[in-house]
Amino acid sequence: MQSKRGKLLFVLTWVFVLFTFTHALERFVPSHQEWHLSCRADGYFDLPQTQAASSVVSELLLTFTLENQYAALRYHLGNESLPAESIVLQGHVVKVDFGALNYQLQMQLKSKKLNDDSILLGYLLNELTVDETQLINGETLPLEVQLNSINDDQLQATLTFIPSNSIWSCEIIPAVLPQPH
Repeated sequence: MQSKRGKLLFVLTWVFVLFTFTHALERFVPSHQEWHLSCRADGYFDLPQTQAASSVVSELLLTFTLENQYAALRYHLGNESLPAESIVLQGHVVKVDFGALNYQLQMQLKSKKLNDDSILLGYLLNELTVDETQLINGETLPLEVQLNSINDDQLQATLTFIPSNSIWSCEIIPAVLPQPH
């Protein structure tokens, strides 16, 4: 039979272990399901056959928003040779693996502004690993993304699309909370 002091020591030890585990979990794994990422890339894309030059430098922007069960991807492609193109996908989170920060999403096309010989469309078909008819017809698109390499200040992160392995270096935009009046 254990003494009262032994039982108390056992309970206090378990309380300490649980506290330490919880503290470590909060430190290393973000407890929120809210991410706002702004990503930018310069790329050389082949121009449509009607253009004289073979490729042009373009700026590709991606905004990734995740708020609880809501998800959005906003792409914008701009260059000096062609009108800007954009695509917005919206949907919801199906499954989350917090240990790896993997998010399985179900997304649908909500808006698009594409040129006849779209550069952005070809890029997205590869990055999202979908067919053109799936994307353009607004079918539900299963996507998986992973947040990697979040720096200590939580100002930068790497966003990876699975299975295409497209990688974006992104700035984490802090959530803007309403200020009291």
